[in-house]
Amino acid sequence: MKVAVPGIPKTIDNDIAVIDKPFGFDTAVEEAQRAINVAHVEAESVENGIGLVKLMSRYSGFIAMYATLASRDVVHD
Repeated sequence: MKVAVPGIPKTIDNDIAVIDKPFGFDTAVEEAQRAINVAHVEAESVENGIGLVKLMSRYSGFIAMYATLASRDVVHD
């Protein structure tokens, strides 16, 4: 009996060439945006405050890139 088993890559990184967007990527970007927002509020609560968020992704940092570009609290120069 021949049986076909499809494999669906499950990752939050957007680094798989054959698919547009993997499972969990949108959720990871939303959570990263929340972290950026919290860091912004904390930084503005003191004089000369700095908000630092460390976002990690396996190879290319797609989560960090998308969250930064989508955030209204990040200065884009």
